[in-house]
Amino acid sequence: MADQVNAKANAASSTPPAKSDLREADVVAYLKRNPRLLLNNPDLLEAISPETRFDNETVVVDMQRFIVDRLRRQVDNLKANSDQIISTTRANMSMVENTLESTLAMLYAGNYREIAQIMQEDLPLQFGVDAVAIAFETDQIPGDAGGVIRTLPEGAVAHLTQDQPWCIRSDVEGEAALYGAAAGLVRSDALITLPAGEGLPVGLFAVGCRTPGYFAPDQGTELLAFLAHTTRYAVGRWWSLEL
Repeated sequence: MADQVNAKANAASSTPPAKSDLREADVVAYLKRNPRLLLNNPDLLEAISPETRFDNETVVVDMQRFIVDRLRRQVDNLKANSDQIISTTRANMSMVENTLESTLAMLYAGNYREIAQIMQEDLPLQFGVDAVAIAFETDQIPGDAGGVIRTLPEGAVAHLTQDQPWCIRSDVEGEAALYGAAAGLVRSDALITLPAGEGLPVGLFAVGCRTPGYFAPDQGTELLAFLAHTTRYAVGRWWSLEL
């Protein structure tokens, strides 16, 4: 009886293990979960067989070059991202500085003629646009403000801005009632609604550019709104006095 048991045990021990069901996808998945496996076990690289073999069947795997190339790509990507962040930050800082300078210029303007110069010459140059305008829903404006303030019919502001505090139009043909002679240049613009109050009717501040898509719907309008309301205050200081 003991001999039979030993015979069965010996037979079991000599039986080869069942064939593994491990697939290539399983190996790939495991390596992805353990990316440092080959780095920690460089001897495994000897088992890697590229499509092209050398005559002596010796596979040479330059792990150092692989790591250096990968690190170089990572550094290049990091540098590109850093350059983009720096460029964006500088552009934002420049926009803030230009907005503050323009705000001070508006506040120190002594008359409509000076405001007209700021809006028609200084602002387009500082912000890289082609037209800046302010308009109100009225047919009565100060006598010497014709070069600064444009008139709009009732309901025009809500129509142009879709009854929103601000509106970005990425691709548009500028309206002559809003931009005057510069209307033909405007292909993209940003509009800021100016609510009625303090003796002023509802109005609109507009900045237009000749490049379609220059203004995008997802961009911020905080600085533009700040400049718009500053301009409203500047033109409104003499409004009731000049009528």
